[in-house]
Amino acid sequence: MANPPVRQDPVVETALPGASSRDWRIDFWRGLAIVFIFWNHSANSVMSWATTKYIGLSDSAELFVFLSGFAMASMFAAKFASRPLMAIPYCIGRAFTLYLHHITAFVVIAAFAVFYRGVADSSVVERDLFIRPFLLSTETVLPKLVTLAYLPPLLDILPLYILLTLMLGVLFSAFRDRVAPYVAFAVVVWSFAWMTGATLSSYPDTRHWTFNPLTWQAVMLAGFVTFLIRDELWVRRLVARPATKALSIAIVVIGFIAAAPWATAGLLEWRPLSFLTDIADKSFASPVRLIHFLAMAHLATLYLKKDMRIDQTLLGRSMVLIGRRSLPMFVISSVFAAFTHGLFDWFHHSVIVQIVYSLAMVGVLAGLAHAADSLGRVGKGGPPQSPSIAKPSPREAAEPSSLQAPAIAS
Repeated sequence: MANPPVRQDPVVETALPGASSRDWRIDFWRGLAIVFIFWNHSANSVMSWATTKYIGLSDSAELFVFLSGFAMASMFAAKFASRPLMAIPYCIGRAFTLYLHHITAFVVIAAFAVFYRGVADSSVVERDLFIRPFLLSTETVLPKLVTLAYLPPLLDILPLYILLTLMLGVLFSAFRDRVAPYVAFAVVVWSFAWMTGATLSSYPDTRHWTFNPLTWQAVMLAGFVTFLIRDELWVRRLVARPATKALSIAIVVIGFIAAAPWATAGLLEWRPLSFLTDIADKSFASPVRLIHFLAMAHLATLYLKKDMRIDQTLLGRSMVLIGRRSLPMFVISSVFAAFTHGLFDWFHHSVIVQIVYSLAMVGVLAGLAHAADSLGRVGKGGPPQSPSIAKPSPREAAEPSSLQAPAIAS
């Protein structure tokens, strides 16, 4: 008598690709996050309504930081798995690069503030971007600028990245791919900061870092750990369960009601879940925000599958290329956002000007990303290609999206 066929667990059969397979969706979401951050940081721009800023409890900051941790883990696994101590010098060099970008962005923005004051006889840019203290007391503020103790608006995320990059280098050299120590470190440090209110101060001493590194480390480590556990059987089963999907949908819906976009738009002053927004503190990376982001990420990975090939379209390819060069693109977009404080003031915050400028600058970012990609391909001796790494095999094409490309926040 023939043995009955063995029933295969569909979840077990669909293991995710390894670290060597780069998922285009990671760069896609990073690129989209840069665009959203640009629009959200523009001066009272109507384009912020095209992001998810007003429809939930988290925004693109969680998306960008989380994906940075995910991408960092992917790179560490590929380069430093057998020599983890080498992650430290790499991260020191990377942190120095971030530092140079930060200082360069400040110089450009400060120069624009001075230029606009001379042209428009207005100090609105100096005031909005907190440049005036530097111009009035350069001897006092300059040392604080170079030591990251003076963080004007729009220039507060790169210092966070500098510290977290150094942190990841040290942690990886000690913990390697062991998940538990990362989780324990994130929880202990976050809890300490939350209970004591510990944070870093910024000039003047009454100001604090917008993104407290003692708490935002948990968001980056969440992305880092997600990469490490992405192939675990229990993770694949968990994200595939209908109950998990239903829970994520419920969290997103609750977040939408709590955010009450109708009240923000001035249509109806009804905020039934305002207590959630009260406790969703951004500076201290409230767990409410992280839970909301993870729910959105889960749903996005379910509905944007790797084999959909959106990266082959012009828009998708542009977002992938922007995300692939996230550091220079982020810095340039921050400068573009700073320009809006003068440009929109000059045109009296015309909605048409806001829309045209916002879309045009995204086009500039895309053009720069495409040009950089073409130059990079030519420099390597090959023609420009699509940002996809390779055409997926039939097995890859049939795989569920799972945790390969964490998803969207505002």
